[in-house]
Amino acid sequence: MKIGILNTGNVGGRLARAWAAAGHDLVLAKDGEDRKLAPLLAELGDRARLGTIREAAEFGEAVLFSVYWPRVEAVVAEVGDALDGKVVIETMNPLGVTAEFKHFHDLDFMRDGSTAEDLQRRLPEARIVKAFSTLAAPVLEAAAWSTSPVVPGVPYASDDAEAGRVTRGLITDAGFRPLAAGSLRAARQIEQLGVFLHHVADHEYGGDADLIRLALAVVEASPGPIARERIA
Repeated sequence: MKIGILNTGNVGGRLARAWAAAGHDLVLAKDGEDRKLAPLLAELGDRARLGTIREAAEFGEAVLFSVYWPRVEAVVAEVGDALDGKVVIETMNPLGVTAEFKHFHDLDFMRDGSTAEDLQRRLPEARIVKAFSTLAAPVLEAAAWSTSPVVPGVPYASDDAEAGRVTRGLITDAGFRPLAAGSLRAARQIEQLGVFLHHVADHEYGGDADLIRLALAVVEASPGPIARERIA
């Protein structure tokens, strides 16, 4: 499959490696200094080439929209109509930033919306899918879980069944378990999982710095549920 990556940062770079290894062809774009992509491009060889934001959008049958939330408007303006009809996998979390460059979840925004629904409104002809937002970049590689008894799940949500199917395959190609979460409105709950993981990191582990170690998984009981007779 042809995949465009906007923007190739910590998340996009890791998925680029996985998808190139799975045999996909990539155009990588950077919302910023694209010279930073030189080592990754050298690593990926003939599976990837550099392009502009617009070129990556035009190239991809599927496009990874892995953009810093405050930069969405600028990137959408650069893309124009290049994403019309495309499967667009959106990885963002609704993070605000203070004058001191400290990030925080925009809880007011999250109460009644999601970044995925916002992007769908901005790109009405694109086929938006929410995915890959619940794993921190340092563990968004299958190798990070090589000794784990459970592979993390990557929930995804979309109003487009075929776009969801494509995303499901790309989640598998990245080394994770796809978890269908329903319509795009479910992106609200997926994004709220990020807040939940912050709470777990803070209260159960050594603090928020340990967030990069955490993931969620759905585990099926084996051999199965244990039924007991209920006494009225």
